[in-house]
Amino acid sequence: MAKPNTLRALIDLTKTTQTLLTHYQSSLSPHNAKNAPSESLPNPLETAKACTTLLKSHTTTLSLLLLTPPLTPSALITKIGDVSSGVLSGLVAAAVADNLKANSENGLGSLMSAELRAGVLRVLGAWGEVLALVVRLAEKRQDDGGSNKKDEGPTEAERQSVLATTGVVWEACDQLLKFCDNGIVGLVVKKAEEWRSVLLDAVEELKEWGEDVDEDDEDGFEGSDDEFAGDDDIFGAANKLGKGDVKLKALLDTSVKKLKMVGMLYQALIKRRLKTFPSSAQPSSSAGEKSTEDKETQQDPMVKLEKLMVHLRAIPEGVDDLASAFYDLDENEANAMFEKCCSEAKKAVALVRQSWTGTDDEFTTWSGKWTDALNAE
Repeated sequence: MAKPNTLRALIDLTKTTQTLLTHYQSSLSPHNAKNAPSESLPNPLETAKACTTLLKSHTTTLSLLLLTPPLTPSALITKIGDVSSGVLSGLVAAAVADNLKANSENGLGSLMSAELRAGVLRVLGAWGEVLALVVRLAEKRQDDGGSNKKDEGPTEAERQSVLATTGVVWEACDQLLKFCDNGIVGLVVKKAEEWRSVLLDAVEELKEWGEDVDEDDEDGFEGSDDEFAGDDDIFGAANKLGKGDVKLKALLDTSVKKLKMVGMLYQALIKRRLKTFPSSAQPSSSAGEKSTEDKETQQDPMVKLEKLMVHLRAIPEGVDDLASAFYDLDENEANAMFEKCCSEAKKAVALVRQSWTGTDDEFTTWSGKWTDALNAE
């Protein structure tokens, strides 16, 4: 069995590390991260990637130490110290780096910073589970410290806990590594896919709502043997589309049809514009040093990409307002919101009608036909 004093030292160090981890997690909350002291790093994503790779390696070694009898507190203390002294602080520094915060006023800077913080927080949370497991196993060995029996290693339940906890860390690390490798392109593609999904879900709900027409069925409640038979009609009547709402129904049908076309636009933009964004145009360690005015003058692709993402994010947000107007049976508001959504989509198309190098391509031709179809009655 491990000596009680070394077990005590392991427990104390692990609990101290848990406190440090809690502090790091708090510092990465949206409010605190904005005001947290930070420094500029040559490349925050590369720093995060290097630290994440180390953490995954250290976690693998630590899990083997936990699975292999006898428990060796000194080796565990060294490994936890290695993580605390450099890896954790490096991850946090990358997540709040000035390079990212310098770009936080534009859409992409804000998105990149938020996604990196979220990824780091997932990793820190997973590592916290490892620390909790170490404390439990060490305290159990400490409780058995007075016996002379040989340490036969973890029980089957403990083995499964070690493997499962290690797996959670690996998964969180792999997600963060993928994010770092994919960079700007991976981020904008992910966000565009998410917004497209939100858009299409909302369109499908609108379609289903439009099909649930209030027929003013006189046989629904009166004469029924079930005293609750008409409850659905009574409570749902307020926002049902009536048979007489011909103009609103026509507007709904048009909205559903054309918003599905906007969903097609997302697919085309993801394939032809977002995934083809040139690596040479992506922000470097000096991101934010060049003024927006200079970028506009030079037709910087990053400026176009940032504007494009603003339009793509605004569309599903506008569809939420459109749905609310339909549910309120407000034809004027619904029409205004529908026009706003279409306007955002057309601005997005016009912004990147040509390729990132300023030449016509397949998307240029397709976008012209798409715009004509959207404008058609």
